[in-house]
Amino acid sequence: MRTKEKLPSITDLIRLLDALRLQQQQLLDCIESKLDAVRRADVPALQELHQKEAALVSRLRERDGLRRQLMDRIGCELGWPVGAGRALHISKLASRVTEPERTQLLDAAKELRDVVFAVQRANRVTGTVSRELLNHLGNVFASVVPKDESPAGYSGDGAIVCRSDLRLFEAVG
Repeated sequence: MRTKEKLPSITDLIRLLDALRLQQQQLLDCIESKLDAVRRADVPALQELHQKEAALVSRLRERDGLRRQLMDRIGCELGWPVGAGRALHISKLASRVTEPERTQLLDAAKELRDVVFAVQRANRVTGTVSRELLNHLGNVFASVVPKDESPAGYSGDGAIVCRSDLRLFEAVG
């Protein structure tokens, strides 16, 4: 096993992990704002936040490509074959570098991991709220169907559809 070494690309990786953490934090803020907009039934805000979220996700994908390239370069600096660095775990990499980079790398990775887990939790909550809202609206619309009508078929999602001469009009503007 090789001894601990000073790798030139480690500083770049630490900076990239910090940048990814900031972008993930922006994504978390956006998701929390979307949930708040759902609570307020603010459709324009939801549309705006959806566009912002899509842009953030796109930038995160670009940065992740940069991270893979950087990990490949670090793998080459360690003398490994091309592509082997992508599979390298941060803890294993940290065991191969000197201080203070080792501590900085582990801290940056932990902070990024914490924010990523917070994003995952926020996405689960938002997904649950959205699913329950759709179920509720489905129940509301199902309750306005006249009871004496027989089913006419099934919708694309498997719900029973009744034929009705009753027309619902938008009551809110």
